[in-house]
Amino acid sequence: MNQIPESKKNHVWRKTIWHTDPEEFPLGPHHSAEVYCCEESNGYAVWYARRLSKDDRRNNAGVENGDYLLHYVAKTKRDDAIEQAVLLANSDASVDKVIAALDASARTAQKI
Repeated sequence: MNQIPESKKNHVWRKTIWHTDPEEFPLGPHHSAEVYCCEESNGYAVWYARRLSKDDRRNNAGVENGDYLLHYVAKTKRDDAIEQAVLLANSDASVDKVIAALDASARTAQKI
């Protein structure tokens, strides 16, 4: 049985946009891009976790790897936060276009 890490127990919605194939790279490196919504102490946050390799062709956006706070709402707006995360993660059928859109949003977001 897979155990959920303690740091992810407060996630209410998550989608991995792209990740390296574990069959092709079983020992790593492990790269990914994901969007998730989680409960914070006084509201809900939508995060973009960007972990692309340095030589990835999508790395030309001038955005560094890291965690970006894209959206934050009050405790009473849980559904709004989940909706925002879903819309961001599913904004296009092309993975490259979704990552480009998230990178564009990350330029004005707070990096953690």
